[in-house]
Amino acid sequence: MRGRAPPVASPTLYTSPAGEREVRDWCRDRLRSWTVRHRLDTLETSLGTTAVVSAGQGRGVVLLPGTSFCAATSLEVAEALLPGHQVIMVDLPGQPGLSTARRPGRGRLAGYGRWVGEIVDQLNSGPVVVVGHSLGAAVALAARPGPHISGLVLVSAAGLSRARLTPALIRVTLPWLTVPTVERSQALLRHMSGRAHETDGSDHRLAEWMTLVARHSRTSLAPSPLPAPLVSRWRGTPVVVATGQEDCFYPPARLHGPALALLDTNVVNVPGVGHLGPHEDATLLPALLDTLRKRT
Repeated sequence: MRGRAPPVASPTLYTSPAGEREVRDWCRDRLRSWTVRHRLDTLETSLGTTAVVSAGQGRGVVLLPGTSFCAATSLEVAEALLPGHQVIMVDLPGQPGLSTARRPGRGRLAGYGRWVGEIVDQLNSGPVVVVGHSLGAAVALAARPGPHISGLVLVSAAGLSRARLTPALIRVTLPWLTVPTVERSQALLRHMSGRAHETDGSDHRLAEWMTLVARHSRTSLAPSPLPAPLVSRWRGTPVVVATGQEDCFYPPARLHGPALALLDTNVVNVPGVGHLGPHEDATLLPALLDTLRKRT
């Protein structure tokens, strides 16, 4: 019976060089099979080498994924945004994907915030909207506002409140971590999704990915809420905060208070959707970007 390392402090994400190769090969294979014209670049940052996948033309949208997700798991999400946008998917350093495996270390959100500024400065694509999902939302909020970021779209946002942990979540997470299988990954994905989400072919790829992640990497915990003064810096920038009504980590009631108090915005409640909103409903991010534009 094959187990895996618990989520302990370590400078590197992966449990072995062979496991790292397997995860990276999966990402490269997915990108090679993507029929949309795109380019893969690497940028050097204070957190290390960062992989950036770009596709499309138009207004720049930077996608920051959630914990354990990356560009290669977000191709369908990107495709929904391509008409009229240049979609720029960035793999977070210290998360599974094609960026550096080295973790940011102490004060990781502060480090990620500086990193966002470095990435946007190197893109040379004019002002961009930053779309952050889960951990990616906390990373976006940790960045410094400025003319290079025209707005934020935060979905199932970490960084505003603590994640809700329930016995039901633990019951599907522990087996997945202890002895990862595709079936256990599917059970976890189902738990994180809303009841309106219908299973399709992309779910099998996500389950395959989540199985690799559990076998070969050390999971990271949800971040603590960011300091209120840090979040409040974004009050002068258009911000949309949205979450699924069935989000197991960040339901609307958990985000409403801090979003209103710190960002002066209400939370968009998305019916029938869980924590994986952008992956559950391809129309979600385009609709939220439209909402953001109406606020500018």
